[in-house]
Amino acid sequence: QVDVLVTTAGGVEEDLIKCLAPTYIGDFQLRGRDLRQSGINRIGNLLVPNDNYCKFEDWLMPI
Repeated sequence: QVDVLVTTAGGVEEDLIKCLAPTYIGDFQLRGRDLRQSGINRIGNLLVPNDNYCKFEDWLMPI
């Protein structure tokens, strides 16, 4: 159980999202629009499936 989460870093939720399910190495030049149509999000050069965000919400909401 998590009672408190304190961070000074920005984007900490993206770090958690990348840990909850597979994240893939892509390329900075990939077009976000094209990826999005395939259910993929780009964080820099990392490719994150939409399902990772759903898992993050499922983990976070009970907290």
